[in-house]
Amino acid sequence: MDPFRKRKKKYTPFQAVSSQRELWRLLINVVLCLTGLVFGYVYLTNGLIIGWLFVAAFTFFLLVQFSNPSDYDI
Repeated sequence: MDPFRKRKKKYTPFQAVSSQRELWRLLINVVLCLTGLVFGYVYLTNGLIIGWLFVAAFTFFLLVQFSNPSDYDI
């Protein structure tokens, strides 16, 4: 077994939402993330440093919403 061999990454297409409850959860989370990004932008335009924290955190949360759970397998 070669320790320096690269692992092959399997391509997994975006899976459709399986139930209506999951769809609502996804939509609510996306709306909350976008609201947080708007607050971060408002804080940045007012010259407050906390805006960068809002932008970074809610961008991360927004990206996690659309990522595949198998991306985090070790």
